[in-house]
Amino acid sequence: MDKQVITPVIKKALIVSPYLDHLGGGERYMLSVASVVEELGFTVHFAWNSLDTVASLANLLVIPLRDPKIDIHVLPHYFSHNPIAMHKATSGYDLVVYLSDGSIPWLGGKKNIMHMQVPFHGVHGRSLVNKIKLSSIHAVIVNSRFTKTVVDKEYGIDATVVYPPVVPVMPGRKENLILSVGRFEHSLNVKRQDALIEAFRLVSPILPGWRLALAGGVGEHDYEWLGKLKMAAAGLPVQFYENVAHEKLLSLYKKAKVYWHAAGYQVDELLHPELTEHFGISTVEAISAGCTPLVVGKGGQREIVKDETYYWSSLGELAEKTAQAAAGTIAPPAIDTTAFSRDNLKKSLETLLA
Repeated sequence: MDKQVITPVIKKALIVSPYLDHLGGGERYMLSVASVVEELGFTVHFAWNSLDTVASLANLLVIPLRDPKIDIHVLPHYFSHNPIAMHKATSGYDLVVYLSDGSIPWLGGKKNIMHMQVPFHGVHGRSLVNKIKLSSIHAVIVNSRFTKTVVDKEYGIDATVVYPPVVPVMPGRKENLILSVGRFEHSLNVKRQDALIEAFRLVSPILPGWRLALAGGVGEHDYEWLGKLKMAAAGLPVQFYENVAHEKLLSLYKKAKVYWHAAGYQVDELLHPELTEHFGISTVEAISAGCTPLVVGKGGQREIVKDETYYWSSLGELAEKTAQAAAGTIAPPAIDTTAFSRDNLKKSLETLLA
């Protein structure tokens, strides 16, 4: 008698994000989730139109993906906000991980996880329609306690904080360098490189020989904003690193003595939480590399930098504290990156999928 051959069941996962052609924290988060989901035994499909784009972004961010697939039929329904079409398009998957734009999808996966990267508010989150669609969502995950506080109140939910994974950076030989990392984008989560350039104008006479490095992703529609930044920095020792490769970014972290972060500057956090830093992966990386962080003490930054010594609220204060950091009066803080590790992400997802 022939032995019966048992074909293993292949679990299928779908990653839905409309911004996989961007270089930012949200894309890094979703690709990291995809990588871990693969490790948990799923075949991962992306709701996208080009495997090359996904592979290129994963390579740039050094996020391992073994054998990703593409599903071209889902993404159009994201933008049309057609809940019935979205439910049908996602119904063949064992797991769907969906990046929300503030709206609630009706998902058809056997297990559905919605990620809210932004502290959405004032969007009628508790509407009857949203409550019905939320019944298809098994878990809502967010990138910080700050984001959780805002979206829980808006939607009447109990979101789970799953921090983005951060790989610690080993410190190198330090130079008289100030670094800031953030997407060159004049929109929702603007990183305020314009303010940092003005701050550096104040700092330069105090710290001759120091340089400012501004690094980050830039999309095809952001070059006008980048051009304005470069004009503002004319005559100053400011260097721009656009769509910088991972290895080069690591070298900047290793060299920098001071790390600047300006998201949330001049923002009323209660009125506009979306304009603060929702978490701040780059701040964790910078501290791990031995940089002294000087940040706006709002949003998710408070979960990373808890000592108000490192907060600033005016350009004059930033210049003054930078001089103190250069003199060694303000030293780099210690940081425990355990909560921000890939292992922690994996454990969180395993718990949600159990």
